[in-house]
Amino acid sequence: MSGIFSAFAVPDPVAEHLAERLAECRSSTAPDLRRTPREQWHVTVGYYGRDDPDQRLARLTERVSGLRAPRLRMSGSGTFAQVCLLKIATPDPVDLRNLAEAADFQLGGHPDYLPHVTVARWSTPTIPITSGLDLAAELRGYDGPQWVPDELVLYASHRGTYTPIGRVPLLTAGAPGAGC
Repeated sequence: MSGIFSAFAVPDPVAEHLAERLAECRSSTAPDLRRTPREQWHVTVGYYGRDDPDQRLARLTERVSGLRAPRLRMSGSGTFAQVCLLKIATPDPVDLRNLAEAADFQLGGHPDYLPHVTVARWSTPTIPITSGLDLAAELRGYDGPQWVPDELVLYASHRGTYTPIGRVPLLTAGAPGAGC
């Protein structure tokens, strides 16, 4: 196992909307870009490295279970560290921030939480990132459907494969689009 992380999975209707948009992007098929497979689309909440999965799941369950789930939407694009991404917008920034803090987002070494979905990567910083920038430009105006995650998933990451190893329920009662 390379590491574990917690994330919101992207639900099927939202993933389908994004897949249709990516299919329209000319630069998404550039040979120097590695598209993130649809089944791996997620919004990372916390990265924990080689932490003990049982202990991490117990801590997430204790701290996150029952917190209010934020409404999420992929809106706008960007790049960083050889990644093309879609930014996450929310009308519930306090709920998202509280959840990220409870899930120990800062353990991944990032002082600021930047929720996003990675849609493509490129291999090395020496390769011109024109294709990545072109894809980000094509996705700049993307505004996907809203969803409310009903759980936080703990994943194991190993050689590019993400395997769910635990789930923590979130409070979605009364949230528009809950479970979508």
